[in-house]
Amino acid sequence: MSQRGFTLLEVLLAFALLAGASVLLLSMLSTGLRDVSDAERHGEAALHARSLIDNLGRVERLRPGSRSGEFDGGRYRWTLSVTRVPDPVPALWPDPAQPAGAGGAALPPGADTGGIIDAAEPLLFRLDLEITWGAGGPRQTFRTATLRALYPLPEDL
Repeated sequence: MSQRGFTLLEVLLAFALLAGASVLLLSMLSTGLRDVSDAERHGEAALHARSLIDNLGRVERLRPGSRSGEFDGGRYRWTLSVTRVPDPVPALWPDPAQPAGAGGAALPPGADTGGIIDAAEPLLFRLDLEITWGAGGPRQTFRTATLRALYPLPEDL
């Protein structure tokens, strides 16, 4: 006598495979949603960083030191470190041995200028910005660094 259909073992095996595939699919979906959320937070942090850096030196005077603050009611926290960077190209200073208007000679590196800063030369600053959100782990941190050159005001000289 021949029986048609699946045995109990075959049905159980099919359900086990279906359950395993469902778990794998849900895991991939969950990971994808988390990655999209992380990308969205990084994008928002990058926009906040751009806004903050664009206003530095324009809205308020740029000074060496550290400061911190918040965006979006505390959802994003930022820390900014501003350091003065020595000018990689020394300023041209008049050479007393040359006639007036003949140009200048480069100031040797490390030469004492007596505290004088050439007002025609911009000051160079390094800006290090870190923005965190959530617990502030590696996946919840955005870091950027840039240089900003600004001409000194009389009170900076």
